Amino acid sequence: MHPVNGLFAQITRGLGLGPIDWFADFPLLAIIIIVAWQWLPFALLILLAAIQSLDTDQMEAARMDGASAMQLFRFVVLPHLNRAIAVVAMIETIFFLTIFAEIFVTTGGGPGLATTNLAYYIYLKALLEFDVGGASAGGLIAVVLANIVAIFLMRNVDRNLDS
Repeated sequence: MHPVNGLFAQITRGLGLGPIDWFADFPLLAIIIIVAWQWLPFALLILLAAIQSLDTDQMEAARMDGASAMQLFRFVVLPHLNRAIAVVAMIETIFFLTIFAEIFVTTGGGPGLATTNLAYYIYLKALLEFDVGGASAGGLIAVVLANIVAIFLMRNVDRNLDS
């Protein structure tokens, strides 16, 4: 992502465009690309395992009944993936609440507060502003948010297991 020597600079130069300074011009998009590159394989691995556990007899029966590819996906594959999608959403949401290193190393929370999240805000409060009370409150908010997400999604998974 370096504006002169990076891969994206080579691609944009090959297309006849000028170099893009991702961390100055599009800092949030740059963080999103980095985090997606980091966590997307994990999510896809879980979803791939769920797709591989799909019963082929059910797919064959739907095809024999005249279901199109979109109908197969909507009424057979997607309901089968509900639990896996819920688990991925829960795990990824909890991981996303703790993203710190990517922001610290690349943008430093800026420009301004454009890429500051809760974990980076806690760091700013505790170690740069020496506001331990504010940082503790931010930490408690992070724990409460993670628990709310976990409870909501675990109830969703539990409801899917019961049916």
